[in-house]
Amino acid sequence: MKNRIIIVSLLLLGYFSPINSANSDNTARKYIGVFKNSDPKISGITYGNWGSRPYEYAWISSVVPVQGKRVIDLGVGLPSQYNWYAYVLRFLKPSLYVGVDCDGRMKNELMDGDNFEIKYMDMSRLEYPDKSFDIAYCISTFEHIPYDTFMASIAEAHRVLEDNGLLVITLDEEWDKDQPITSGNGWNTLEQSLLNNRLFERTERSFGLPEFLELVKDYFVLYQDDTIVEPQSRTIRSSKNNVVYYQRADKDNAILHSPSVYNSCVSYAVLKKK
Repeated sequence: MKNRIIIVSLLLLGYFSPINSANSDNTARKYIGVFKNSDPKISGITYGNWGSRPYEYAWISSVVPVQGKRVIDLGVGLPSQYNWYAYVLRFLKPSLYVGVDCDGRMKNELMDGDNFEIKYMDMSRLEYPDKSFDIAYCISTFEHIPYDTFMASIAEAHRVLEDNGLLVITLDEEWDKDQPITSGNGWNTLEQSLLNNRLFERTERSFGLPEFLELVKDYFVLYQDDTIVEPQSRTIRSSKNNVVYYQRADKDNAILHSPSVYNSCVSYAVLKKK
């Protein structure tokens, strides 16, 4: 099984097309934002059923150089469904790449090589020493776990990162806050647990990046220094020129979003360890 997954994934790499950046206006939103249809994307990569992944992977590929760095990918997904790990190894060239996931099916898809490993592991209980990594990825994963597990995972990411380490995240947010929860869109476990524990209250829109930053403020802050998070308007803007990095309304058609059956849009940010 190990060898079959490696061979298939490497063959698929031949079908990757260059990042398509035509008509993108995301230069000002390099480190913080919410994805738009015009943003760059990668074609030919496998990503399960999450249609925003080509945008997420394109952004992560270009935002922080990882060549020669030690990278841990939290919630990496099954290699048989997601070949992102192979793209990172071939094109981004970290000195070490570790992908972890607690999906029970991962036990049948464990992988290792000279400078990488894909492991069955709970990211709230990482089995690595302090300061083992330079960069952590977490791609559309934090929203799938309840609050207590989320906070434990944030603490663990903080622990295993070097003092100048970076946490690179994307976060699925509910596009329509009034959409009834179904089997298709019941993915937002973090927000539901916050609501159930009265730690968050929906007003104009659902839980998003500004609220996420409030939860992790004891461990991580935004990498970009000129930022102001405005809790009332739930926006993130520049303190220098008032450029808005993150802003969205409920049912915002100006941003990338899934069909209503999945009810998601995706924000992104680079964070630095406190």
